[in-house]
Amino acid sequence: MKHKYMFVRVHYDKRVASLEPLGLEYLLACVKAEDHEGMIHDESIESPFGRFRRLLKKIDRNGITLVGFSIMSNTAWYVLELIHKLRKARPDVKIMVGGPEVIVNFKDFMIDDIDYISYDNGLESFRAAIKGEFEEKVLHDCSGFAFRDKGEWKANDKGGPISDYGILPDRSFFYDNLSKFRVLAKGRFSVLKTAFSCPQNCKFCVSRQFNSCTYAERAVDDVMNEILTLDNDKIFIIDDDFLVNRDRVIEICNRLLESGCKKTFMIFARADSIVRCRDIMPLIYKAGFRDMLVGLEAVEDTTLEKYNKNSSVELNKQAVPILREHKMVCVGLFVINYDFTHKDFMKINDFIRREKLIWVLFSILIPFKGTPVYEENKDRLYRYEYKRTGGTSVLMRPSNMSMLLFKLEFHFLYYVNYPRIYWAGLTGAFNRKYKNQ
Repeated sequence: MKHKYMFVRVHYDKRVASLEPLGLEYLLACVKAEDHEGMIHDESIESPFGRFRRLLKKIDRNGITLVGFSIMSNTAWYVLELIHKLRKARPDVKIMVGGPEVIVNFKDFMIDDIDYISYDNGLESFRAAIKGEFEEKVLHDCSGFAFRDKGEWKANDKGGPISDYGILPDRSFFYDNLSKFRVLAKGRFSVLKTAFSCPQNCKFCVSRQFNSCTYAERAVDDVMNEILTLDNDKIFIIDDDFLVNRDRVIEICNRLLESGCKKTFMIFARADSIVRCRDIMPLIYKAGFRDMLVGLEAVEDTTLEKYNKNSSVELNKQAVPILREHKMVCVGLFVINYDFTHKDFMKINDFIRREKLIWVLFSILIPFKGTPVYEENKDRLYRYEYKRTGGTSVLMRPSNMSMLLFKLEFHFLYYVNYPRIYWAGLTGAFNRKYKNQ
């Protein structure tokens, strides 16, 4: 039987951003490359009413025989409930899961309601499964795949680390629904990946675990080809730190300028990388890089040391003015630790005010399963559930204040800082000041 595929992203909190479903677009590209039919279903851009009924209608109307779900940690609870309902309503439809949470903790998803689990580093085994119509004899040779063999789960070892998926994502779904995607106060960004994993060892970061904990970069030629063929003038490069390789950054910037590209870029960057690239910031700006999400994390060196951040408050203090001097947005990312006192919360707020940061994001430390922080704090976990791993829930008991006061202090940071972001959105400040023209 030739399968027809549907790849699903479930709804999530999109107050800050509603982003292109890049992972599902790669899967859809694989399906089409093997001459099969497929589609993407994204709950986050549709009405919250009648979600399950809408899913069933799309499955029936399009003759879907295999549904794949992308799972993040904080959506896993909902996806598992949805899968259970789907299994009862359409027992003949095959169900596959993948995504960030599955890649790190795939054994947790070996349950009756699921048929296939995909957790490989690359896409070759997935393409082989498509070509072989997911027959058991084919799946035995698919790395990073789990399936049932004579009723018992069999989990194949992952393949080696990769430096490219070997295929470009199918962005047709994104283009067809462009008006429904946006980043708060900044506009509509395409999403692009130019590297895998991260060379750092921050204890709380789950993305370090991807690609078998091996940092690898895509070839510059392939990156440039994808950038130049993207039909959108804003691109969000989602590498953990785009500035890791200084020589590569220089080459990409020069080639962007040579091509006459006028796209605007948003990236993740570490404070130490920004300081290391201080002298090439004029080139980076000229090439269209206007927006950097910087993992400042904390304003105390002792806290950064606990995170194994391999950075310092002094580097943070240098990085922010460097970006401001070169007319780039600094989005400060802060992690709230459970040993914070009232003074620690106020120090973060004072730092934001002193450095004139407008765009900021705060997250209560999430001990993601599979990270060192999780292993070190197993005995301290409080109501650790998938639905509470979105960065706004208390997952360990605070050591220096009550849980209620801790939450109030956390929300205070949002209440006093986010009016500036909404005002920037209303006035169109980002496009007016930072667009690559």
